[in-house]
Amino acid sequence: MTTWTLTCYDGRTYPLPTPLAWRLEYGVGDPCDSFWVKTLWTEGEEAILADLTRLQVTQGGETLFLGVVDECETCWGPEGCTATFSGRGMQALLLDNQAEAADFGLATWEAILARYVSPYGIALDRGVSLPAAAGFSVASGSSCWKVVYDFARYHGGVTPRVTRAGKLALHPWEDGAPLVLDGGAPVTRVVRRDQRYGVLSQVTVKDVSGWTRQTVVNETFRARGGQCSRVLLLPRKTGYQARRYQAQFQLDRSAAQLQTAEVTVALPFAAWPGDLVDLEGWGGGSWRVRESKVTLGEGGYETTLVLADPQAVF
Repeated sequence: MTTWTLTCYDGRTYPLPTPLAWRLEYGVGDPCDSFWVKTLWTEGEEAILADLTRLQVTQGGETLFLGVVDECETCWGPEGCTATFSGRGMQALLLDNQAEAADFGLATWEAILARYVSPYGIALDRGVSLPAAAGFSVASGSSCWKVVYDFARYHGGVTPRVTRAGKLALHPWEDGAPLVLDGGAPVTRVVRRDQRYGVLSQVTVKDVSGWTRQTVVNETFRARGGQCSRVLLLPRKTGYQARRYQAQFQLDRSAAQLQTAEVTVALPFAAWPGDLVDLEGWGGGSWRVRESKVTLGEGGYETTLVLADPQAVF
């Protein structure tokens, strides 16, 4: 049984009655996880809505979603009094809070965690060890999430993401047995997409003085006619390896858009972001789940999976 619980800023909790419809969307940091749920509501209790801050969805003792309530709406219509709630995963707290500009002579992961993550009540999913970064800078206007992402991705080589239970995960994907979707699976729709728009053929990185620059090229894409370049301006103190890594990373991340697939399965929670999927039919191939959208509506349960190359950089 799935349980939906709303929590107020002062700790009061309200279990929701069985939802009429809902949607839970999961990703790998971009886009942020999100939720939408519609349920019957008791008229006269509208004042509660302004106090709500969190939504937790659990099933069999497992947290399926923990997030921030962004919007509540009460409606009176043919169904009676209903309420809808929408919001985002706990990553929203790091996205919404801006970091002050700062320059670190030597930035450690412990310092980044203490300054940009822990103050918002987000804990680590498991212990990790990331290398310190010399000359690490936080640009004015950066969100706390961008600080975490830049440090973990550019200096640690890992993709940060926030788990369904609201914890920060920095460990590599743990590849288990793939989900096999064949002719016997309840697949209702498959879309395969080749997308050149947004895929970069060249990235140039230079410092603010303009004297130091590096250019990295996606030779395979350029040979196939790709012409899309970017110039990144980085702080002067950024080290050689960090500059080159950022250039290569931008190329690799954009290349993940070149071939994607979308598969809709008539099941709830068919797969999670990071899981491997084997398509047997519909063009075949091995894929990694980039996004997972689970819904309950008039047609029943559905999971729509956005798939990318297993080696794709997110």
